[in-house]
Amino acid sequence: MKQFEMDDSSRAHDLNGMTHYVALPTRGEHYSKDHPLFGQETIEIKMLTTKEEDILTNVSYIENEIVLDKFLESIIVNRDIKYNIIHDADQMAILLASRIEAYGEDYPIVLGCQKCNEEYECEINLTDMLKNEIKGQLETTTHGTSILELPKSQKTIEFRNLLPHEASSIEKSIERMKKNGINTNFVNEFYQRVIQSIDGGSDGEVIAEFVKHMPIRDSRVFKKAYENAITKIDTSFQSVCTACGHKNKGGLPIQASFFFPEF
Repeated sequence: MKQFEMDDSSRAHDLNGMTHYVALPTRGEHYSKDHPLFGQETIEIKMLTTKEEDILTNVSYIENEIVLDKFLESIIVNRDIKYNIIHDADQMAILLASRIEAYGEDYPIVLGCQKCNEEYECEINLTDMLKNEIKGQLETTTHGTSILELPKSQKTIEFRNLLPHEASSIEKSIERMKKNGINTNFVNEFYQRVIQSIDGGSDGEVIAEFVKHMPIRDSRVFKKAYENAITKIDTSFQSVCTACGHKNKGGLPIQASFFFPEF
């Protein structure tokens, strides 16, 4: 099966067929049933044009750190799917696939050595990176949640991974609550939003009370499980400094050559 497939559906037709499909690391498993990506293994995106070039060079977008948000908003074909309701793992797959389709898989970058501080050039194969997935480590339910048994309390919790717009709203909610004299913190609000049930019970007051007194061991296990619940792309890589031979490790840097490589 090819990585990219052409499509002639309504909006794709309006785009003269210049679209392709991207495989989602989540396979649509971590979205709620009313989400447009629920159960969807792929997402359709448009091929890059001068419109996306204008977005990527927009000074205002760059200064306000929203350039990638605007870019994703532009290339997603289904207008019901906003960039901020897509899990980060799937967003990364879209970015990598769009770059590969537009310019190819080779991504040349300049890095600073962690040992000698000299700059050196190296190249990342984005196709290999796109295929390098870290599988989710928990059981997933049919409605997009995960199941975890906590080691200390022996409670079985069902939780969901927040979408980007939901995660970013927590701080705002905390500020509003504190202004109204309600004492809370990020961990409490986060846990109460993500935990859907405890031992099969979904009573909000019971969940809130459990969160308030959750054993620290359970809390640490839960945080790690939350981070590892969703299948994601491993964007870490290793390169060798040409000056001193040191092996440097790090994550994928998005440099100018990502969307503006030299020819």
